[in-house]
Amino acid sequence: MFNRAASRGGRPGPLVAFVLGPGIEEAAKTGFALAVGAPVVLAHLGFGAVEAVYDAWGRRASGENRASGLAAGTMSLLSHSALGIVAREVLVRTGEPLLAVMVASAVHALWNVGMVVLTGASRRWQP
Repeated sequence: MFNRAASRGGRPGPLVAFVLGPGIEEAAKTGFALAVGAPVVLAHLGFGAVEAVYDAWGRRASGENRASGLAAGTMSLLSHSALGIVAREVLVRTGEPLLAVMVASAVHALWNVGMVVLTGASRRWQP
């Protein structure tokens, strides 16, 4: 969701998709949880739920079929939950919030790379 907002509705560039987006998203999710004393995984799941709705409705509004939107929404929930588990585990094992955000950001960036490769989205960034 951040990627689309940062690219003003267009396609995000590699810097946004692989560096800025994951870093800001993971800092926001984990930081929010720590600031309000909420479970880290639950905060990540909440953000994932918002993104799931955004993905599902956004794809339907753009004319894509309902199954595509539901699949994207499901992947949002699963990926955000997994990233929350990563952040929580690093936090529990090290007690270092910054390290938890950094590791979750790196995993998020790798996820984005995988999605770009699997969907062929890298063609959009070529001149």
